[in-house]
Amino acid sequence: MKQAIFLVTSLAGLKKLTFKQKVKSLMNDQVQVTILLAMIQFDDYEIARRLVQSIFKAKRLAQLNVVSLADLVADEAGVDVAESEQFKADFEDLPLHRFEATNALERPTVRYVKDGEIVAEVKEDGNQQPLLKMRYADHQPISAAVYEAGNQFGLLTYRDGKLAQALLLNQQGQVVYRFIRHARTVNFAYTMGRTSKLKFTELISEEDDEHRVIYRDSEEQLSYEVVGYQNYDRFDSVYSFYANLLEKIVPADSGLFIDLNDNPELTPYLPQQLIFNY
Repeated sequence: MKQAIFLVTSLAGLKKLTFKQKVKSLMNDQVQVTILLAMIQFDDYEIARRLVQSIFKAKRLAQLNVVSLADLVADEAGVDVAESEQFKADFEDLPLHRFEATNALERPTVRYVKDGEIVAEVKEDGNQQPLLKMRYADHQPISAAVYEAGNQFGLLTYRDGKLAQALLLNQQGQVVYRFIRHARTVNFAYTMGRTSKLKFTELISEEDDEHRVIYRDSEEQLSYEVVGYQNYDRFDSVYSFYANLLEKIVPADSGLFIDLNDNPELTPYLPQQLIFNY
Protein backbone atom coordinates (compact mmCIF):
# COMPACT_ATOMS: atom_id res chain seq x y z
CA MET A 1 0.00 0.00 0.00
CA LYS A 2 1.52 3.30 -1.14
CA GLN A 3 -1.39 5.55 -0.21
CA ALA A 4 -4.24 5.48 2.30
CA ILE A 5 -7.45 7.50 2.13
CA PHE A 6 -9.50 8.06 5.29
CA LEU A 7 -13.14 8.95 4.63
CA VAL A 8 -14.37 11.13 7.52
CA THR A 9 -18.13 11.67 7.70
CA SER A 10 -18.41 13.09 11.22
CA LEU A 11 -16.42 14.97 13.84
CA ALA A 12 -16.95 11.99 16.15
CA GLY A 13 -15.00 9.82 13.71
CA LEU A 14 -12.01 12.16 13.90
CA LYS A 15 -12.01 11.92 17.69
CA LYS A 16 -11.75 8.11 17.71
CA LEU A 17 -8.54 6.75 19.18
CA THR A 18 -8.46 4.14 16.40
CA PHE A 19 -8.38 6.93 13.80
CA LYS A 20 -5.30 8.50 15.35
CA GLN A 21 -3.59 5.16 15.86
CA LYS A 22 -4.10 3.94 12.31
CA VAL A 23 -3.00 7.20 10.71
CA LYS A 24 0.18 7.21 12.80
CA SER A 25 0.89 3.56 12.07
CA LEU A 26 0.57 4.08 8.31
CA MET A 27 2.76 7.17 8.38
CA ASN A 28 5.40 5.24 10.32
CA ASP A 29 5.35 2.74 7.44
CA GLN A 30 5.94 5.61 4.97
CA VAL A 31 2.41 5.43 3.56
CA GLN A 32 1.05 8.72 2.18
CA VAL A 33 -2.17 9.49 4.08
CA THR A 34 -5.06 11.60 2.75
CA ILE A 35 -7.89 12.61 5.08
CA LEU A 36 -11.08 13.34 3.11
CA LEU A 37 -13.52 15.52 5.04
CA ALA A 38 -16.94 14.54 3.70
CA MET A 39 -19.39 15.86 6.30
CA ILE A 40 -22.63 17.27 4.91
CA GLN A 41 -22.69 19.90 7.65
CA PHE A 42 -20.07 21.96 5.79
CA ASP A 43 -19.30 24.25 8.72
CA ASP A 44 -17.74 21.18 10.39
CA TYR A 45 -14.82 21.28 7.92
CA GLU A 46 -13.04 24.14 9.62
CA ILE A 47 -13.54 22.54 13.04
CA ALA A 48 -12.26 19.24 11.62
CA ARG A 49 -9.08 20.86 10.30
CA ARG A 50 -8.38 22.30 13.74
CA LEU A 51 -9.06 18.91 15.33
CA VAL A 52 -6.50 17.32 13.01
CA GLN A 53 -4.01 20.01 14.00
CA SER A 54 -4.62 19.22 17.66
CA ILE A 55 -4.26 15.45 17.15
CA PHE A 56 -0.96 15.35 15.24
CA LYS A 57 2.35 17.06 15.80
CA ALA A 58 3.73 19.58 13.31
CA LYS A 59 6.06 17.08 11.63
CA ARG A 60 3.21 14.69 10.85
CA LEU A 61 0.87 17.51 9.84
CA ALA A 62 3.34 18.57 7.17
CA GLN A 63 3.10 15.07 5.66
CA LEU A 64 -0.70 14.72 5.87
CA ASN A 65 -2.95 15.63 2.97
CA VAL A 66 -6.26 17.01 4.25
CA VAL A 67 -8.93 17.71 1.61
CA SER A 68 -12.68 18.33 1.72
CA LEU A 69 -15.58 17.77 -0.64
CA ALA A 70 -15.32 21.48 -1.44
CA ASP A 71 -11.72 21.02 -2.60
CA LEU A 72 -12.72 18.12 -4.84
CA VAL A 73 -15.52 20.01 -6.62
CA ALA A 74 -13.78 23.40 -6.90
CA ASP A 75 -13.26 22.99 -10.66
CA GLU A 76 -16.37 20.90 -11.40
CA ALA A 77 -19.22 22.21 -13.55
CA GLY A 78 -22.31 23.51 -11.79
CA VAL A 79 -25.41 25.65 -12.21
CA ASP A 80 -26.18 29.10 -10.87
CA VAL A 81 -27.72 29.36 -7.42
CA ALA A 82 -31.36 30.39 -7.60
CA GLU A 83 -32.07 33.86 -6.27
CA SER A 84 -34.35 32.42 -3.58
CA GLU A 85 -31.51 30.22 -2.27
CA GLN A 86 -28.76 32.83 -2.15
CA PHE A 87 -27.61 33.91 1.29
CA LYS A 88 -28.60 37.47 2.14
CA ALA A 89 -26.26 39.26 4.52
CA ASP A 90 -28.54 42.28 4.97
CA PHE A 91 -27.86 42.30 8.72
CA GLU A 92 -24.32 43.66 8.58
CA ASP A 93 -25.36 47.27 9.32
CA LEU A 94 -27.11 46.26 12.55
CA PRO A 95 -25.62 46.80 16.03
CA LEU A 96 -23.08 44.09 16.78
CA HIS A 97 -21.30 42.43 19.68
CA ARG A 98 -17.89 40.75 19.25
CA PHE A 99 -16.78 37.72 21.25
CA GLU A 100 -13.19 36.46 21.16
CA ALA A 101 -12.35 32.75 21.10
CA THR A 102 -11.71 31.20 24.51
CA ASN A 103 -9.97 28.00 23.33
CA ALA A 104 -8.15 26.59 20.30
CA LEU A 105 -11.27 24.99 18.81
CA GLU A 106 -13.33 28.18 18.85
CA ARG A 107 -13.28 31.17 16.52
CA PRO A 108 -14.07 34.86 17.10
CA THR A 109 -17.81 35.42 16.79
CA VAL A 110 -19.77 38.54 15.85
CA ARG A 111 -23.47 38.65 16.77
CA TYR A 112 -25.90 41.08 15.18
CA VAL A 113 -28.90 42.32 17.14
CA LYS A 114 -32.28 43.69 16.09
CA ASP A 115 -35.12 44.59 18.45
CA GLY A 116 -33.16 43.12 21.34
CA GLU A 117 -32.67 39.67 19.74
CA ILE A 118 -29.80 37.97 17.92
CA VAL A 119 -30.73 37.76 14.23
CA ALA A 120 -27.36 36.73 12.75
CA GLU A 121 -23.96 35.46 13.70
CA VAL A 122 -20.62 35.45 11.89
CA LYS A 123 -17.62 33.31 12.81
CA GLU A 124 -14.26 34.64 11.61
CA ASP A 125 -10.73 33.40 11.10
CA GLY A 126 -7.63 35.14 12.48
CA ASN A 127 -7.72 37.68 9.63
CA GLN A 128 -11.38 38.57 10.30
CA GLN A 129 -12.39 36.74 7.13
CA PRO A 130 -15.79 34.99 7.45
CA LEU A 131 -15.90 31.25 8.05
CA LEU A 132 -19.63 30.99 8.68
CA LYS A 133 -22.52 33.43 8.37
CA MET A 134 -25.75 32.31 10.02
CA ARG A 135 -29.21 33.89 10.06
CA TYR A 136 -31.71 33.24 12.87
CA ALA A 137 -35.46 33.60 13.33
CA ASP A 138 -37.17 32.91 16.65
CA HIS A 139 -33.79 31.82 18.02
CA GLN A 140 -33.49 29.03 15.43
CA PRO A 141 -31.03 28.91 12.48
CA ILE A 142 -32.75 29.38 9.12
CA SER A 143 -29.88 29.72 6.63
CA ALA A 144 -26.09 29.88 6.51
CA ALA A 145 -23.19 30.46 4.15
CA VAL A 146 -19.87 28.66 4.66
CA TYR A 147 -16.50 30.09 3.60
CA GLU A 148 -12.86 29.12 3.25
CA ALA A 149 -10.18 31.80 2.75
CA GLY A 150 -13.02 34.29 2.20
CA ASN A 151 -14.60 32.25 -0.63
CA GLN A 152 -18.12 30.89 -0.24
CA PHE A 153 -18.32 27.14 -0.91
CA GLY A 154 -21.49 26.04 0.85
CA LEU A 155 -25.07 27.11 1.52
CA LEU A 156 -27.16 25.56 4.28
CA THR A 157 -30.89 25.84 4.88
CA TYR A 158 -32.66 24.76 8.05
CA ARG A 159 -36.17 23.70 8.95
CA ASP A 160 -37.30 23.69 12.59
CA GLY A 161 -33.71 24.35 13.58
CA LYS A 162 -32.36 21.26 11.77
CA LEU A 163 -30.39 21.07 8.54
CA ALA A 164 -32.80 20.57 5.62
CA GLN A 165 -30.60 21.06 2.54
CA ALA A 166 -26.94 21.71 1.82
CA LEU A 167 -25.59 23.10 -1.45
CA LEU A 168 -21.95 22.40 -2.30
CA LEU A 169 -20.51 25.09 -4.57
CA ASN A 170 -17.57 25.26 -6.98
CA GLN A 171 -15.07 28.13 -7.01
CA GLN A 172 -17.38 30.13 -9.32
CA GLY A 173 -20.13 29.95 -6.70
CA GLN A 174 -22.28 27.53 -8.69
CA VAL A 175 -24.11 24.52 -7.23
CA VAL A 176 -22.35 21.22 -7.93
CA TYR A 177 -24.20 18.97 -5.46
CA ARG A 178 -27.41 19.32 -3.47
CA PHE A 179 -27.88 17.24 -0.31
CA ILE A 180 -31.53 16.85 0.75
CA ARG A 181 -32.30 15.62 4.25
CA HIS A 182 -35.13 13.15 4.81
CA ALA A 183 -36.39 11.99 8.19
CA ARG A 184 -38.67 9.10 9.05
CA THR A 185 -39.91 7.66 12.32
CA VAL A 186 -39.04 4.02 12.99
CA ASN A 187 -40.91 2.06 15.68
CA PHE A 188 -39.32 -0.66 17.81
CA ALA A 189 -40.80 -3.34 20.07
CA TYR A 190 -38.66 -5.30 22.54
CA THR A 191 -40.31 -8.50 23.78
CA MET A 192 -38.96 -10.57 26.68
CA GLY A 193 -40.09 -13.06 29.27
CA ARG A 194 -41.42 -11.88 32.63
CA THR A 195 -38.39 -13.33 34.41
CA SER A 196 -35.92 -11.42 32.26
CA LYS A 197 -33.57 -9.21 34.27
CA LEU A 198 -33.25 -6.75 31.39
CA LYS A 199 -35.31 -3.64 31.97
CA PHE A 200 -35.68 -0.30 30.14
CA THR A 201 -36.07 2.17 32.98
CA GLU A 202 -36.91 5.05 30.63
CA LEU A 203 -39.73 3.12 28.85
CA ILE A 204 -43.17 2.02 30.05
CA SER A 205 -43.67 -1.74 29.86
CA GLU A 206 -46.75 -3.52 28.52
CA GLU A 207 -47.90 -7.12 28.76
CA ASP A 208 -49.26 -9.20 25.88
CA ASP A 209 -51.77 -12.08 25.92
CA GLU A 210 -48.95 -14.56 26.62
CA HIS A 211 -47.79 -12.51 29.61
CA ARG A 212 -44.59 -11.41 27.94
CA VAL A 213 -43.20 -7.98 28.72
CA ILE A 214 -43.08 -5.54 25.80
CA TYR A 215 -41.27 -2.23 25.60
CA ARG A 216 -42.12 0.08 22.72
CA ASP A 217 -39.96 2.91 21.45
CA SER A 218 -39.43 5.01 18.33
CA GLU A 219 -36.64 7.13 16.89
CA GLU A 220 -36.10 9.50 14.01
CA GLN A 221 -33.77 8.13 11.35
CA LEU A 222 -32.09 10.53 8.94
CA SER A 223 -31.00 9.97 5.34
CA TYR A 224 -29.80 12.18 2.52
CA GLU A 225 -30.69 12.22 -1.15
CA VAL A 226 -28.01 13.76 -3.38
CA VAL A 227 -28.41 15.52 -6.73
CA GLY A 228 -25.36 16.18 -8.92
CA TYR A 229 -25.58 19.05 -11.39
CA GLN A 230 -22.78 18.02 -13.78
CA ASN A 231 -25.10 15.53 -15.50
CA TYR A 232 -28.10 15.52 -13.13
CA ASP A 233 -27.25 12.26 -11.37
CA ARG A 234 -29.55 11.45 -8.48
CA PHE A 235 -28.27 9.34 -5.58
CA ASP A 236 -30.93 7.94 -3.27
CA SER A 237 -28.36 7.63 -0.48
CA VAL A 238 -25.39 9.71 0.60
CA TYR A 239 -23.45 6.42 0.76
CA SER A 240 -24.19 5.82 -2.91
CA PHE A 241 -22.77 9.30 -3.51
CA TYR A 242 -19.69 8.56 -1.40
CA ALA A 243 -19.10 5.30 -3.29
CA ASN A 244 -19.37 7.04 -6.67
CA LEU A 245 -16.90 9.68 -5.52
CA LEU A 246 -14.42 7.19 -4.05
CA GLU A 247 -14.42 5.08 -7.20
CA LYS A 248 -13.14 8.17 -9.02
CA ILE A 249 -10.46 9.29 -6.57
CA VAL A 250 -9.09 6.15 -4.87
CA PRO A 251 -6.10 4.83 -6.89
CA ALA A 252 -5.66 1.10 -7.37
CA ASP A 253 -2.64 0.97 -5.04
CA SER A 254 -4.46 2.78 -2.20
CA GLY A 255 -6.13 1.52 0.93
CA LEU A 256 -9.54 2.93 1.87
CA PHE A 257 -10.26 3.47 5.56
CA ILE A 258 -13.81 4.25 6.73
CA ASP A 259 -15.49 4.80 10.08
CA LEU A 260 -16.77 1.49 11.46
CA ASN A 261 -20.17 3.16 11.90
CA ASP A 262 -20.34 3.75 8.12
CA ASN A 263 -19.38 0.19 7.21
CA PRO A 264 -22.87 -1.41 6.99
CA GLU A 265 -24.17 1.36 4.73
CA LEU A 266 -21.16 2.01 2.50
CA THR A 267 -19.59 -1.38 1.82
CA PRO A 268 -22.53 -2.77 -0.26
CA TYR A 269 -21.86 0.02 -2.78
CA LEU A 270 -18.17 -0.93 -3.10
CA PRO A 271 -18.17 -4.73 -3.46
CA GLN A 272 -14.78 -4.83 -5.23
CA GLN A 273 -12.99 -2.35 -2.97
CA LEU A 274 -10.76 -3.55 -0.13
CA ILE A 275 -11.95 -1.55 2.88
CA PHE A 276 -10.36 -1.09 6.29
CA ASN A 277 -12.20 0.26 9.34
CA TYR A 278 -11.16 2.70 12.04
